[in-house]
Amino acid sequence: MMRLVRRLHRDQAGVTLSELLVSMSIASIIIVAIGGFFIATLRAGATNSSSDQNSRVASSVMNSVTRYVHAASLLPKVDGSSAPAVVEATPTRLTFTAFINLDGNSTDEPVLVRYSLNAAKRIVLDQWDGTETKGFYSFPAPTQTPNRSIVIGGPVASPTGDGDALFTYLGVGNKAIATPVSGIVPTASLGTIRAVRVNLELGSTTAGKAANTHVQNTLYLFNVAYGTAATVTP
Repeated sequence: MMRLVRRLHRDQAGVTLSELLVSMSIASIIIVAIGGFFIATLRAGATNSSSDQNSRVASSVMNSVTRYVHAASLLPKVDGSSAPAVVEATPTRLTFTAFINLDGNSTDEPVLVRYSLNAAKRIVLDQWDGTETKGFYSFPAPTQTPNRSIVIGGPVASPTGDGDALFTYLGVGNKAIATPVSGIVPTASLGTIRAVRVNLELGSTTAGKAANTHVQNTLYLFNVAYGTAATVTP
């Protein structure tokens, strides 16, 4: 009987300090692993959510730019010539005249349109109404306050992770128009623009950020291509 009591006492002696330390180490490793997995899951969820939101905004911005650029048109002048559709073409700023049906009626009135980046690297859509004189329209300088101005999306990274500017310009045959280092199309070359390539990386001003949405589209100036028979003067 005494032998049985001694064995039972020995079995209830508990764990040693070294066993306790080993158990605590293993438990710590398991907790850290589970915590890391949980944090990674949260970060992935946040990235996916941001990516989805950025994709929606990028799609809305591209739809807006597409609608207006496709409506870009030469501006008839009194002397029978036409002014180029594109008034200003830089890597982050595009200004042009377009005939847009803004009020839903049967009359299309020309507007001066500008897409640009503000200080926060968000895309802004500005519009100026024209002044009609005997059937011909003129517009104020783009330096004047627009009639309408709205931020349509952003922030954006320009240049993008691929090194592309927000706007690049193409001539006949989709050949890139020669520009200085600044990327600004010279005034004398504005009439040769036949397409605008939009390189939109939206979500952050930091190019290549994981949640950014990057879309590219080449938008043709259909009205300009069909109207090249007219004499274009800067």
